This record gives sequence, structure tokens and C-alpha cells, in this order.
Amino acid sequence: MMEVMMCCMFFSGAFLTCEELPVEVCAFSVSSTGNRCVLEKALMLDGTLQFQCQSSVVVAEKLAEWIETEECINACGLERMAVGMSTDSLLEPEFSGKLCSSECRNNCPNIVDLYVNLAAGEGISLPRMCEYQKTRSRKLIAESLSSSSKPKSSMHYNSFVAPGPYGSHVVELGASVPAPAPI
Repeated sequence: MMEVMMCCMFFSGAFLTCEELPVEVCAFSVSSTGNRCVLEKALMLDGTLQFQCQSSVVVAEKLAEWIETEECINACGLERMAVGMSTDSLLEPEFSGKLCSSECRNNCPNIVDLYVNLAAGEGISLPRMCEYQKTRSRKLIAESLSSSSKPKSSMHYNSFVAPGPYGSHVVELGASVPAPAPI
């Protein structure tokens, strides 16, 4: 229970509704009914933008009356004033690295639950993605360390070349290229 108290502000006794939350704590909060709160922008008649906290149709698993702390927002690479809910940020290596960090995964169950479910909705397994990222990072570090002792001229650039269009011919770098036939 101490770990949970460290990662979030937990409300008991009061009925927490998203629409009554200040916009500064809306994103990543969960109402008393378990609905996730989402920060939205509204264009006012005078042309100004105003933030509003709304209940979403997304329901948190095993969580209610939850307002996320700044520690978890920072540990997981989030922005407190994030508008809407999206998996787009999972494509950003810096964000996914923070989300997959042990600091986030082990101490911020609300955020992990949210992104596990958002990713699953896109057909992505967040635990697998995090494992792949960890394995890929180790592999890149190992390759970097092993290639740093080799001379730079030993790199094989051909392994980075995509195949050409149908009917094209492969030409080795440095090879003489025949002139085109006259028409």
C-alpha cells in the first residue's frame, strides 16, 4: 500500500467526477466510477481555446478515485496537460523508453494500465514492446562496442542499400558504369 501511496493521490470518501476536476490534474486521473478522465480543448465563441476535463468511455481496470502525481508523470515521460488519449507517442523512442523503464512500470500502475490497454486496442503488446526495446538496446550497445574497434573503412555499405526497381541492375560502388546505349 505504501508503494501505491507514493505514486498517486488517492481520494476516499468524496465522489470524484472528471468534470469537476481542475484541468491541471485532469489528464491520467480516474473518477469514482472508474472512468478515465481526458483533457479536451474547446473553441469558444470568442475564438479562444479553453481546456475542459471530461469523462471518457475508457474504464480503468481495478482503479478508481485516482489523480496521478507529478513523480509518475515525469517518470513515465508524460505531459500533465496532455490533450486526449493516443498511442501515437508509443512510436517515439524517448517516450517508450521512459514508459518501459522500471521506475515507471514498478511505481505507476495507473499509467501502465492505461497504456497496456491503449496499446492492446491497436494490437500491440506493451510488455512485448518493452522487452523488444530492452533487447534491442542491449544489441545496439554490443554492436557499437564491437564495431568501435574496427576501422571505419571496413563497413559494408551494400548491406544498407534497398533493392532497385524491377529491371534495374546492381552496380558496385567504385565500379565503372557503361554508358547508355544510343537511341
